[in-house]
Amino acid sequence: MEIARAILAAEAVKRSADHQQLRPIAELDDPRELALLSRIPPGMARLKLEQSAALARLPVLGELMRAGLLDLDRFEVVRKWTQNLDTTQAQTVGAGLAGAAELNSKELRAETDRLICLVDPSGAERRHVRAIERSSAVSYQSMPDGMALLTAHLDVVPARAIFDQVDADAETLAEDGRTWGEKQVDVFVDRALGKGRPVTVRTDVTVSAKTLLGLTEEPGYIPGVGPVDAATAREIAAQGEWDRVCQVPGCTRPAMQCEIDHARGFASGGGTDACNLGPLCRMHHYLKTIGLYRFTREMDGVRHWTTPLGFVYTTRPRPITEPEPP
Repeated sequence: MEIARAILAAEAVKRSADHQQLRPIAELDDPRELALLSRIPPGMARLKLEQSAALARLPVLGELMRAGLLDLDRFEVVRKWTQNLDTTQAQTVGAGLAGAAELNSKELRAETDRLICLVDPSGAERRHVRAIERSSAVSYQSMPDGMALLTAHLDVVPARAIFDQVDADAETLAEDGRTWGEKQVDVFVDRALGKGRPVTVRTDVTVSAKTLLGLTEEPGYIPGVGPVDAATAREIAAQGEWDRVCQVPGCTRPAMQCEIDHARGFASGGGTDACNLGPLCRMHHYLKTIGLYRFTREMDGVRHWTTPLGFVYTTRPRPITEPEPP
């Protein structure tokens, strides 16, 4: 009982702290600043801004969080389910969830669905169209041990059809030692890439000359994936170009998708040379150009990114290989 009480007490503190953090975030109103400040990806920063704004749309649930009775995950369930309602409708749904602290996430989702149907019975098609416009996306996330998570957020009808087709294809495969999951993935890849068709997708890798020549087994680096073993890096490098990423802290946009920028403007005497040139993605290049953010680069490659609030974030170029021993 003592351990259980300690767990519940810690959970209540965490829930209240999440609410305390979300409250001022809406005032910041800049996901880039928040991402740098909290050392989180820009996508997560945008989500936190949306959650912060939702406190005003869902005040009943926000109060439950403040009191330590509702966690951020369950609050997010309701925020996401009500994001295509107008403010009045969302507040009405939230008011009907005063007992949310007693529901788990699945129960809360079902109850939220029921209340949405009562609040906006004729708006299902309108909300669906809005959801398609706002949420349709395919995303990629690198996972441990050479795996990845490929996610498609799409209309439920084709999504279910794709899922059923994958299962149907997997059912036709012979028993050859593969698990059911392996079969599903294999037929999904065949369907997506077109079995027997040439694959024209380009993969970019950063690799040292020593690794490329086989003099060392230092790993290479693929933007958005992370380190890869030397053999894989050499294989990819033999097929394409080598790249770096945008120089701004936290940005992993590959250099091939960036614009070459003069750290010190050409008109101000900045040279067009390796010491003054570097890749900035289109968004960060624009922010620097209009003066909202400031970017400087020293002769040794050290980079400084100054935000509108005056915070300075400094990064150093990372060596591709470990330095030689003295």
